[in-house]
Amino acid sequence: MDLLVRESPDEISRRVIERGSQFRRQAKGFALGSGNSIPDYVPVESYLAMIDGAKEIRRRELRQP
Repeated sequence: MDLLVRESPDEISRRVIERGSQFRRQAKGFALGSGNSIPDYVPVESYLAMIDGAKEIRRRELRQP
């Protein structure tokens, strides 16, 4: 949750892509979340950056032969 509040959307997306890709290679998957809710104080742009990062991981995997 701290990441979604303190970091820029670009940094959030970058970290999701970096760590999510690593976890997918090691464990054949991963679950992405912010905890059990998205509080009102989380910027919408930050939440969307988290989702966009996960979508980018999938796009990259689909492009690989």
